[in-house]
Amino acid sequence: MSDERKLSKGLEALLGDVEKPNQNLVKQIKTDQIIANRFQPRKSFNEESLNELADSIKRHGILSPIIVREISLDSYEIVAGERRFRAATKNKLNEVPCIVESFENQDSLEVALIENLQREDLNPVEEAQGYDRLKREFGLTQEEISSFTGKARSTIANALRILKLPQEVLDLISSGKIDKGHAKVLLSLKNPQDIISQANTISAQGISVSALSSSMRKKTKKPNTDPDIQSLIEELSNNFGHKVSINQKSKNKGQIEITYTNADEREIIIDKLKTFNRD
Repeated sequence: MSDERKLSKGLEALLGDVEKPNQNLVKQIKTDQIIANRFQPRKSFNEESLNELADSIKRHGILSPIIVREISLDSYEIVAGERRFRAATKNKLNEVPCIVESFENQDSLEVALIENLQREDLNPVEEAQGYDRLKREFGLTQEEISSFTGKARSTIANALRILKLPQEVLDLISSGKIDKGHAKVLLSLKNPQDIISQANTISAQGISVSALSSSMRKKTKKPNTDPDIQSLIEELSNNFGHKVSINQKSKNKGQIEITYTNADEREIIIDKLKTFNRD
């Protein structure tokens, strides 16, 4: 069976009709014969959520089998379903329903990553680290990762860029104190200390992504230091009755912009320009 077909088969078992799994594939395996997935991209498991799942399993049982692979005689490693396994051990279950698949290391990481992506269980850092492992450890291109996960290539690229941020900032993202939108804006800064300082400010003050973007644009906008140009801007704005800006690209080239804030102002500006044209 090809690697792609094995992966597809595993995903069908994982993401198919959980209430009616193919009983011919399901095998009861003792919990002490199962170990966690070495390639699990998810690092943190919410304890309250696990307790809720444990209560559900206690009432209804495990509806969706855990996918495992045999790593030695009577020893299995989880490929997908680690939350269910952890919740099952909270109930001290001696055995759990499993589907045994012959996955290689790469397949194991891919299925674990896709399971979490499908259920949106990963934070942005865990997602990026999962993509990075596929890239580094198994030599997959962004295009191949995109094909396996069903995510757009641009999404993969943007996710991987997050890993360029300092570890202190990654920790804030992982804990939910700042989000992926903030991270994208912070990537425009070059100095790591500036990034860390700004990230801590966002976390402490609860600054929104839009407010951060606006603030960053104002800081990076180059002021017009030519006093003659500045004087001309003020004169034009006063005479025209609307805000005028001049973007001086070179000594003889540039742009003159007139700003309006509503449709009425726009019509007034157009009438004035038409009047100048008739004169």
